[in-house]
Amino acid sequence: MKTKQVLTVLITSLFILYGCSNNDASVEGSELASKSASLSKSASESHGSSEIHRAYPKEEAEVLATFVDIATNITLGAGLGADTEFMNQLISFHDYEGYTFTEFNYDFNGVGHSYTAAENEATERTLFGTMVNPEGVQKFAAVPGTLKIAVYYGNVANLTFISDFELKMNPDNPDEITPINNLITLLFVKTNGDWKLVHEHHSPVHVGASTEGTTSYPSEQADLSSTAQKEVLATFGAIGASIMENSGTGPENMDELISFHAYGKKFTEFNYDGGGNGYSFNSEDNEANERDFFGKNTVTQFAAKANTVNIVVYHENVANVTFISDFVVDIKDGPVGYKVNNLITLLFVKTKGEWKLVHEHHSPENLPVI
Repeated sequence: MKTKQVLTVLITSLFILYGCSNNDASVEGSELASKSASLSKSASESHGSSEIHRAYPKEEAEVLATFVDIATNITLGAGLGADTEFMNQLISFHDYEGYTFTEFNYDFNGVGHSYTAAENEATERTLFGTMVNPEGVQKFAAVPGTLKIAVYYGNVANLTFISDFELKMNPDNPDEITPINNLITLLFVKTNGDWKLVHEHHSPVHVGASTEGTTSYPSEQADLSSTAQKEVLATFGAIGASIMENSGTGPENMDELISFHAYGKKFTEFNYDGGGNGYSFNSEDNEANERDFFGKNTVTQFAAKANTVNIVVYHENVANVTFISDFVVDIKDGPVGYKVNNLITLLFVKTKGEWKLVHEHHSPENLPVI
């Protein structure tokens, strides 16, 4: 009975939260269709008619239903073992073979890692199958107003939210509740009619002071040989060149950098303020932040740590770029040679022959959860 009650609350809350995050519209039926048409019209009027701003209400509903199925399997299978039918079903929602699967996440010491498909599977089976107590998922929800689904070309979907999870994970104190409040990016691709996870980026809402740690990432450079990958890599290089050339010259000189973004209601960014507080930024916030930071401060090195750049292209028109930054910045009225080492996810969409940024997720490489 308890599990059924949790599931009812879980599924209902996810649908309600998604509706609330989109102007209080329901995810079902004509209300969502009406909302989506309005969104598309608004985007067209503000940013020019473009496939990149088009709404996909049917596909949004499919992705949300898939997310609910994922939550259901986690809830029902919690603590019952790593190899149960529930954990097998959870793993089946991932595409580990069709594309290069990537994940940014942290270990229990607050050290960030780039996880492979095999590592993701092992971690999820262990965490939900053995570390969470049986019936230990007390709450699996999103912070109200934070769950967003952006679908591109009908076959790639970026689901972002700030988690409001409550898990029982202590076998010695079964009543102890562990809250999980993370900034979460989940990238889905539709393959053979099913939506599958191809990338995850999890980072805590609040982070503390820097700590030492050994970050894991591939020892060999990823394959970047396809034409689409080369195009995206060239765009990424142009972004870096623009930052290097114009940083520190004033916010008004950041127009070229801003031009690489496709702003609109679909655009999202996860990032942190100077106090280690994570936020979900919209288009206006992103532009203001980038103009302010790069306009005031001088970037002396724009690079990625060795062998961390990975570019995966989906259906030739959406690309996910992941890397661990190795930036050096001279802070105005602050430290010179300040190092910025972040786990970074950049989602690009091709429109009118150009690759544009539609989502960013930045999180510190080695910072413990407060």
